[in-house]
Amino acid sequence: CEENEPAEVPPVQDEQGLEAKRSIKKRIKQLKVLDPKIAQNLSIFLGSFRIPYQEIRRAILEVDEEQLTEPMIQNLVKHLPEQEQLNALMKYQNDYNSLSEPEQFGVVMSSVKRLRPRLNSILFKLQFDEQVNNLRPDIMAVNAACEEVRKSKGFSRLLELVLLMGNYMNAGSRNAQSYGFDLSSLCKLKDTKSADQKSTLLHFLAAVCEEEFPEVTKFSDDLQHVDRASRVSAEALEKNLVQMERQLVQLERDLVTFSSPDDTEDLFTTKMASFAMSAREQYQKLKIMHGNMGTLYQNMVDYFAIDSKKTSVEELFTDLSNFRTMFL
Repeated sequence: CEENEPAEVPPVQDEQGLEAKRSIKKRIKQLKVLDPKIAQNLSIFLGSFRIPYQEIRRAILEVDEEQLTEPMIQNLVKHLPEQEQLNALMKYQNDYNSLSEPEQFGVVMSSVKRLRPRLNSILFKLQFDEQVNNLRPDIMAVNAACEEVRKSKGFSRLLELVLLMGNYMNAGSRNAQSYGFDLSSLCKLKDTKSADQKSTLLHFLAAVCEEEFPEVTKFSDDLQHVDRASRVSAEALEKNLVQMERQLVQLERDLVTFSSPDDTEDLFTTKMASFAMSAREQYQKLKIMHGNMGTLYQNMVDYFAIDSKKTSVEELFTDLSNFRTMFL
């Protein structure tokens, strides 16, 4: 029997490759306005959220928080073309179908007045509650810690004992009869060891307090907030409040300039006006609390003869928190 000749196999791989290339060419049409890198980033963004362009436009105009999420607005702000490019894309409205997807999106967005400032204001609104919830506990913790350290009778008595011990040990030296010591020295009590190296001055202090002054040992109960306050950066607090004020002022300006009485779909002014009033009230309360924090801290450092320019909030409360832990 003659062997049958093998059937001719079509070049599947080649045809698939050509088809894929055609698909890519079809998908990535010739860019009219956008830079290729911007278009690529915008394509990735649009692919991540997969929401019709008109729906995104509607959600922005109506400030629809059910549709708009913080990551979505953040990414859109990051990848949005500049206003000049959006204005240029507006001219291609009649050639919409011939445009690539990123530029089609740009055409849809180009009709939204002052798009970038609008997105920044919406992002501020979406992030505001989280900002307040981060700042308020920090301010309250520092305020409470200042009050506790200043008013604790047990802590005050403990400082007397430490000074007495120091002066007794330094009798006859140039440090004898000192009037006080820096609070940062408290943590160094563990560095002074006994002759047999088995205990420290901190052990001795704790033993004396337990045996002779049991009420002093309760100072740790008074200083409940020093640990939380030690994790607060006064510099970061200040920067965040300044940033919040800047964003709030910008929003209030935008509400004046965004008025669009002819566009019934544009609800930016309506939706954001009430938020702006509420945000201003909450900011003012935070500002007052922050001012009180500064006053309380300054009063405390003055009371303990600490140079506030050389000792930050977190440094002072870190020392106190560490000492409290060591003592316990």
